Amino acid sequence: MDNLRFTSVGDAAAFLAGDEKVKLQVEEEICCSQLVNNLLQLRMEKGVSQKELASRMGCDPSKISRMEAGNDLQLKMGDVMQYLSVLDVKMHMVFEDTTLPVAEQIRQHVFLIHEKLEHLVKLARQVDGDEVIISKIRMFCGEVLLDFLSRFSDSYKKLSVVSGHGTPVLSGAVKSGVSAEPECVEKKSSEHSCC
Repeated sequence: MDNLRFTSVGDAAAFLAGDEKVKLQVEEEICCSQLVNNLLQLRMEKGVSQKELASRMGCDPSKISRMEAGNDLQLKMGDVMQYLSVLDVKMHMVFEDTTLPVAEQIRQHVFLIHEKLEHLVKLARQVDGDEVIISKIRMFCGEVLLDFLSRFSDSYKKLSVVSGHGTPVLSGAVKSGVSAEPECVEKKSSEHSCC
């Protein structure tokens, strides 16, 4: 039994119970508890006890205990929002239409990333003159660009291998001359930002 290795918690549970149906039950419970697990992890990372959280929320500690012991389907949206609010965590809900082609889904993510980068540009404008912060924002934008180009290049190369078209056209562009530190902060004389 010392040499047994399982690929999932469900596999281990099925083995221990001697029943393959247990695997499905465990996997379903895990799937239905992702939000609960995230809430618990956030609370613990913030170093806040259930009692302290309940006090901040103005409720009984047993409510927090029930929230964290249940599954996602038992949670109420208002409770989750209040829980996160007292932990100073902002909640974003994303609705993704999985019936859209993958290319369109990717395009939507690109627009969302652009929106976040524009927020950085706005922050940089607010601290106009603070070269340390502006430099860090520029560096971050460069890291994001480099990371994106690296991942894009990897996927593009794999696509070229799958399609049998040999070396991808973009690989040279990614390797040569692409600055890892774009001008994320708009200069006063310029009307456009690169990020």
